Amino acid sequence: MFTKALKSELYRIRCLKSTFILPLVLVGLIFLTNFMYTRIDFEGLLGMSKEDVQSVQEQGTSAEGYMDSFRAGFEAGLQTASDIEEEQEPVKILGEGPLYHEDVATVFSLDVGSLYGPLLLAIFVGIFIGDVYSTGHDKNLIIFGGKRGLLFAARTILISLYALALHIVMWITAIVSTALMGESAVLGIDKSFVIFFVVTWLLTVAFGGLVSAMTNVTRSKAAGITLGIILSLGALSTIMSIASLVIQKKMGLEPTFNLGNYTVTQNIASMTLYSDGHFVLRALICAVIYFSVSYLISVLFIKKRDIG
Repeated sequence: MFTKALKSELYRIRCLKSTFILPLVLVGLIFLTNFMYTRIDFEGLLGMSKEDVQSVQEQGTSAEGYMDSFRAGFEAGLQTASDIEEEQEPVKILGEGPLYHEDVATVFSLDVGSLYGPLLLAIFVGIFIGDVYSTGHDKNLIIFGGKRGLLFAARTILISLYALALHIVMWITAIVSTALMGESAVLGIDKSFVIFFVVTWLLTVAFGGLVSAMTNVTRSKAAGITLGIILSLGALSTIMSIASLVIQKKMGLEPTFNLGNYTVTQNIASMTLYSDGHFVLRALICAVIYFSVSYLISVLFIKKRDIG
């Protein structure tokens, strides 16, 4: 029965255009982002050299430094205004960006933190799950009878595999873009990279579970996709940060306390190759809890709801 359910859901995935379009969109987004941070010389764009930036950073570490930096910038502005009629050097745009010298693992970690993967996964899950209700496909599933939970398990496995596929697509895109635009394409695969890859994938799967639960509860593609977009854009993290400030003042907690640290998207965006064991453990616990709760909610509604 489970094999039959898996084949049925796999067939539905193959028939969805979004299954193949979304990875291509992800490639385009990641490649454009990597181009910006690898080939665009932000210092040159501002008319500054790397030595100028380093000098400003060093001066800005104290109150006096801030004043000196401000004064220097103000005087430079006046000088520029007075010499506006003189011939100016062309602004340098292309060059060595912030990620030019980084390896593939570092570039990939920053790509994951952009939350493009969860965003596109949310669109896929909303379409994949919501299609059952919008097309009346659930009316054809009476054959599964009381084993609807088994059917949803098959859907969840395929969603997890699709999330893994998006993760691999991001990694391959990071390799290609680094090889084409960076100093070199050093993979940088080690223990920390493997941990980062697995944990962020599990967090992404948990994120997909949340979108799936919303879609199953509301029977609406739009509701699931909207939730995914809101979460991936960081709106919830902002709300959590504000709530954290209120709780800190009311309960006298440490300034480091932040409810956003216990959300899926915040953990994906904040995790790096150098995150310590405490951070990784917290991220894993969040992934397990969010996935388990969302899965149970989906199964509960699917089992108790009338078909059609």
